[in-house]
Amino acid sequence: MAKTGIYITGLGQSIHNETVEKYTERLRNELSFTKTGINYFLKTEKIFYQPDKDSTVVSLFKKDKNGNEELVYKIYDFQYHKILTEKFEHYNIFIKNLILFSLIIKKTPHIILRIFSKNGFSRPYQTTYAFSILLVISLCVLFLIPACIDLMTNESIIKNISKLLYHFGYDIDIEKIQDVGKYVLSITTLILLFAPQSKTIITSLATEFSCVDNYIMNGGQSQIMLGNLDSLVEYIAENEPDPEIHFHCYSFGSILAMDLLFPVAQIPPSDNIQKLTKLLITTGNPFEFINAYYPSFYDNRYPIMKDTLKWMNIYSTSDVFATNFRKDDKHGEAEFSIKDIELLPENINYEITSAKKGVFAFFSLNSIRMHKCYWDQNTIGQSCIKVLLPKMRNKNFI
Repeated sequence: MAKTGIYITGLGQSIHNETVEKYTERLRNELSFTKTGINYFLKTEKIFYQPDKDSTVVSLFKKDKNGNEELVYKIYDFQYHKILTEKFEHYNIFIKNLILFSLIIKKTPHIILRIFSKNGFSRPYQTTYAFSILLVISLCVLFLIPACIDLMTNESIIKNISKLLYHFGYDIDIEKIQDVGKYVLSITTLILLFAPQSKTIITSLATEFSCVDNYIMNGGQSQIMLGNLDSLVEYIAENEPDPEIHFHCYSFGSILAMDLLFPVAQIPPSDNIQKLTKLLITTGNPFEFINAYYPSFYDNRYPIMKDTLKWMNIYSTSDVFATNFRKDDKHGEAEFSIKDIELLPENINYEITSAKKGVFAFFSLNSIRMHKCYWDQNTIGQSCIKVLLPKMRNKNFI
């Protein structure tokens, strides 16, 4: 039986310099660390599962001392980002933050209700913390406008502007705007000081959150993406000998895979998905964050895969977007699943820091940065594959 993975990465800040090649390289390194006398190596190719849709395929082989080669694992990547982000990426940072701010305001009632509601919601304060960070980030850029007004104007210019506006019938106190700008400039400088990569983080978060909203609210986009993913599964079923399919998902990629395996409207997955898919691996799964903003998104899911699917969930309690599927922010066994689906994930905790939340962590965007700390940018560094591989071996998934 050919063990075959499908790698689905995230959006925004989650995908910087991340590829299926690097993911498989980390897997190769962990295997090399635990086995002696065996050489592991990779082969990469590109296939087309539709006339206009391609996938990078990385095959992991092992070679013993006698030179005998054997295929250990194969991973296909699934590219969906262009469908979601093409339009949004053309906006400048100000427009992106306007969109982010409007989405946050639109979803504020859900967050407030979640704080006071105990109906199946596990970590309302954790979600509110993430919400507050997003709000501060969006306001940070928007508030630069009055700050710029303060920097670009002096007292005589302010008086002339006030007179000109009054002449056209607008009684606006420009001096008050100037005073506001001073405070805003101080706050903005504070955030930029603690978070030197704030522009990258702001742009990435705006992209991620806005595109997720578009995916959930725009049924056409989700149907295209899930249709493409279904086509990739069909390609594997036709071209791999007796494949066993595993989904390796990071961040928003987890939402895509869960959508495919547990479809809406009581429509079952395809026959090959049901027959061949045996493992779902989610890393930094933002399930709870999505559930907070879109509480009905996971209603009425088709649960047929719950009896044949193994689910492993890698999370960090320091990652504000990751879900531990517990009713607290501690590490331990999962206590709930996807709404009414009776499939508990096997929780796998991965921590790289014991730092606690605080004012400094808030302004340095530390909890957001942790969302991309499940592996080092360098493939030889430590990664969550170190805690995942033993679990896969114990269940004979590799």
